[in-house]
Amino acid sequence: MKQTSTEIALLESALVAIEKVLAHADSELQGAPYLGPTVNLPLEALRTAAQTEEQRFRASVAQTAANICLSSAAALVDVSQALLNRRGDRAHHELEREWQALIRHTKIASRSAYRAALVMAAQQNLPQAQGRAAGQADDLSTLAH
Repeated sequence: MKQTSTEIALLESALVAIEKVLAHADSELQGAPYLGPTVNLPLEALRTAAQTEEQRFRASVAQTAANICLSSAAALVDVSQALLNRRGDRAHHELEREWQALIRHTKIASRSAYRAALVMAAQQNLPQAQGRAAGQADDLSTLAH
């Protein structure tokens, strides 16, 4: 694929937009961080946390999953930028090392997206997972825009 300055600029714009959404979400996130069954903490830390069940799930599961997905998307945009910006004037071993790093970054982003799916799948109370009280009808489509 031939790189163009337009493609690179569009990827940069996408990355900036994703980072803005993440920054906005971080500033608006209320409550405790998600500590559900797929959290990446040692079991001892989870056992010693003196939080009630209500406090543990106060943060929106949907927001947590969205943040994980957005972080994964940002990583994949970075990989795409690197793929488009590849120069062929380097030694073979250097190109191979960079290629392997891109593969690792892509796998990490994929695992992060899968973790978001696990966070969502582990939730039994869907209105609570979506950050809504039962019967409240706010539109979640804003997460995608």
